[in-house]
This record gives sequence, structure tokens and C-alpha cells, in this order.
Amino acid sequence: MGVSANANTGAFLLFFIAAILLALSTTCTALNITKSLAPYSDYSTLSDLFRKTKLTDAINRRQTITILALDNSSIQSITDRSSDELRKILMNHIILDYYDRQKIQKLGKKSALLTTLYQTTGSAINQQGFVNITRIARGEVVFGSAVKGAPLVGKLLGSVISQPFNLSVLHISTPIVAPGFGDAILAPPPPPGSSKPPVAAPKKSPSSPGPSEEEEDEDEAESPSPSESPAESPKAGKAKAKSRSESPPEPDSDEDDDAEEPTSSASSRVVWLRVGVAAVIGLISSLVAF
Repeated sequence: MGVSANANTGAFLLFFIAAILLALSTTCTALNITKSLAPYSDYSTLSDLFRKTKLTDAINRRQTITILALDNSSIQSITDRSSDELRKILMNHIILDYYDRQKIQKLGKKSALLTTLYQTTGSAINQQGFVNITRIARGEVVFGSAVKGAPLVGKLLGSVISQPFNLSVLHISTPIVAPGFGDAILAPPPPPGSSKPPVAAPKKSPSSPGPSEEEEDEDEAESPSPSESPAESPKAGKAKAKSRSESPPEPDSDEDDDAEEPTSSASSRVVWLRVGVAAVIGLISSLVAF
């Protein structure tokens, strides 16, 4: 009896210790998005909107999440939306997987579709519950709605929080508003001086119109370029003229044909004449012998 009681007590203690360790591990890995964003004052508005739209609890129930975060300045463009629109938009900024900058750079494809929290509502249509991530030139990464024709507006600017396989907060430039969630927010234009303006074509004066394009093309085709027809010196011109006058003219092909025909007819006449003479001589010889 004593041995059996000790065995039962030992098994109970092991079960109790395992339960405590499981609870501690769950507590350590449980998310608290409000607490995580608290040290970052630039994202205080985003944290407040999560609370107002009742998304804080939905985020905290997840063990793996990625937030496409907008700073206080960028998020102002959607703060005046209705509660329903705002909730849908923010749910599309919550990715149901872990993505940090290192994982994004290792994506096998140039573009990929990421599942968002809005997809779990069952109300998404035409891929409204997915976000398109695309790597473009010079290693830049942009995000946008996966709905066909939606622009890629959210440029990846940096990483705010990186807790591998649990929480990643990525800073993006512009809110992602899927078609059907209200008016889209377009990416801001590049700052002045970042790119050179296109050079304008020269304007022609109306008082002195130039030649048409077809005339210009004909002139270019008819007039040889300097490299193809260099100017000749007077001496070279005289030498060429002299050589041309001394060299006999070459007969045309038609003249050659006409010259050949009389020669062939004359030769045939000579042959027939010789045959006739031979026949006459033969006849005379036969008469004399007779």
C-alpha cells in the first residue's frame, strides 16, 4: 500500500510540474500587442485604433502574427473612416504568419500572397483577405491588396519588432485599402529632385515651319553622308575623267547579241557555198569520166 501511494504521489507531482511548465510556456509566448507597441511612441495611434476596433484581443489570441504597421503620420489618412471600414482595413494589415526582413528576402518567388486576419471572417471576396508582397528592383519590397488590379502602395521601410516565429512588426509607408473597403490611398509622389524631369521636345516656330517628316526622310535618303562620299580634289576628278575617256566603252549585252547573229549567218553561208562547189566539181568529174 505504501509503495502504491508513493507511486501515485510521484505521478501526481510530475503531472503538476508539467502543467505548470506548460502554463509558463503559454504565458511566455502569448502576445500582448498593446504592451509590445508601448515603447514605440510613433505607433501609438495604431495601438489605439486596434483597441477601438476591438482587434487587440483578436491579435493577442494568435501565437504567430505579423503587423504591417503605419506610423502616426501615415495612419492619419484613414482615421476619419467609419468604424466598419477602419476595422476591415486594419485587419488587412495583420498577417497570420511570421515574416521578418530576412524571411522576406529569402522568398523563392518574386511575389507571394499572404493571408490576413480579414480572411478568417468569411466575408472576403475576390481575394480581399490576402495581401500581395512583391520584391522589386534594388531589393525594395512593396505590399498591396491581392485583388486584381489593386496597386502596390505600401513600401517596406524597416522592422520595428522582431520576435522570431511569434511577433514581427514591419513599418510600411502607406495604408493598404482593398477594393470594396472605401477609397484607396495612393502612394505619395517621390520627393522633388529624386528624379530628373523629362526633357521637352524642341518647339518649331509657327512663322517659319520646317519641312515635313517625309521630306526630311527623303532628303536624308538622297543626300549621302560625309563618311560615304568624301569630297574629291580637282586633280582626282581630272584623272578620273581622263581614264574614262581613254578606256573603250563596254558594249551592252543587247549589242553583243545583235553582233553574234550576223557572224553565225555568214558562217552558215560559207558552209553551203563549199558544199555547192564540191557538188559541181563532182558532177563535172563524172561527166568527163563518162
